[in-house]
Amino acid sequence: MARHVGTLGAQPPPTNPVWSAMSEVTQILCPQCHRSNLRHARYCQYCGYDIVLNNDTPSDERRYVITRVIKQGGQGAVYEGVDDSGKIYAIKEMLDKFTDAKERTEAIDRFNAEAAMLQQLTHPRIPRVYSHFRDEGRHYLTMDFVRGEDLEEIVEREGKIAEARVLIWADQICDVLSYLHGKNLIYRDMKPSNVMIDRTDGGIKMIDFGITRLFKPTERGTQIGTPGYAPPEQYQGLATPQSDVYALGATLHHLLTGRDPTEQMPFSFPRADTVPGVTISPRTADALERALQKVPQDRFATVEEFWATLRPEHKPGTTAPPLRPSQVRVTPSTIKIAPPAAAQVSTPPTAATSQPAPPRVAPPVARPVPQQGPPPRGFLASVGAFISTLFRIVLTLALVGAIGLGVYIYFQRPGWAEPYVGPILALVPGAPTATPTSPPVPSGPVTFVLEVTVPLGSDAATIRQAFGEAFARRAQTEYGAVAQVNRNVPPNYYGGDPALVGDDGTSAIYSAQMQGYLYAGQ
Repeated sequence: MARHVGTLGAQPPPTNPVWSAMSEVTQILCPQCHRSNLRHARYCQYCGYDIVLNNDTPSDERRYVITRVIKQGGQGAVYEGVDDSGKIYAIKEMLDKFTDAKERTEAIDRFNAEAAMLQQLTHPRIPRVYSHFRDEGRHYLTMDFVRGEDLEEIVEREGKIAEARVLIWADQICDVLSYLHGKNLIYRDMKPSNVMIDRTDGGIKMIDFGITRLFKPTERGTQIGTPGYAPPEQYQGLATPQSDVYALGATLHHLLTGRDPTEQMPFSFPRADTVPGVTISPRTADALERALQKVPQDRFATVEEFWATLRPEHKPGTTAPPLRPSQVRVTPSTIKIAPPAAAQVSTPPTAATSQPAPPRVAPPVARPVPQQGPPPRGFLASVGAFISTLFRIVLTLALVGAIGLGVYIYFQRPGWAEPYVGPILALVPGAPTATPTSPPVPSGPVTFVLEVTVPLGSDAATIRQAFGEAFARRAQTEYGAVAQVNRNVPPNYYGGDPALVGDDGTSAIYSAQMQGYLYAGQ
């Protein structure tokens, strides 16, 4: 983020209507270099860039200036800004740093679609969009400014959060997701950082609708979402309302346990009430267990069902769907003793049905079977029982280990297992088969230990770019030319920043672990 320094700037005539109502604003930022200028500046005194937004090809009568950088990443930035009346807005910009024309077109279309969609949404927990425009080759939209912090910041500061507080947030989040699903929209990026707590009323605001899309059951999209929160099917380009159910379950699990899923094995969520130090009701733990099932059909069918289970007191007339037997926890309070059966009262036969009762036959009496031979001696019986029990334990452990190994191989596809995976998959009708020359492109995260050489004194952006290129080369070396880097989830450092391992006076050698996602391209 650029450092903001107060400076003197050129001032237009005081009759300029754009600035007539901005007496409370003293510094504004240049959209290009982000350096400070006085509020009356029309052009940046450092780079000469036009500071006023929405005056190049205006979409409406509002004009905006930027007052603060809130967040900036590789694909976009969010600013605080004001219009000519002094009203405060959140101004979102799509950063056009694409080198591929197709990627640029897709990103611009997605950004425009987000703006058009948001302008048609009317929900108190979704920020309202006011303007959507292109200015000096940059793409912007302006929306309600939410004063507060997001749930990711809260859980990082406080750790695990009390159940009652989390359920209040869940109530409001479910309300928003239900509204979206009612319009046939899938949010696709439910996570703590996309939920703001409004400081004015303590309620939630859902933000960042950039990858929300119309639900088409038979259509595959891009592999998009946030690792750790996105369900397995989303890595295959599939998204349904049950995908949002899974991501909401992952979000609530993170808040209740303090356990960040982005730092764990993919799709691994221990039952919430078994995490050390966590105290929540069995009902909430059961609901999360069902929402976090890997197979979509095993989850709640709708967010309304999930909502009704989490907050039945807020959904009158709605009953929660039954849990599977494996999810039912038996406690002393749930065990009930059935009362004795009432004596059966015989009904007098009618004329049409009166028949002599059949004679009662006494049930056969079991007779003891005479024992053949002497009973086994106590010591030998104890040894036999011990060996039998030990055999059952070993067999159970082996079965559990085999299942766990199978799950690990299925999702992680380690290189050592590929010689065995191919022949096994070949026996399954319709299963994908690996090519004999290279292993299949993994659907989960891929981690490489990489070294790069850059000019001595290179900045962090240059070093990151070198690691990104090395990651792409390594992926094609490992998985063939079809392996493409998923740029929707760019590779990132895993386990710490790059370490300097050597230099020769002109070049520096850095080492780091990079983790990212791949897909099989054409």
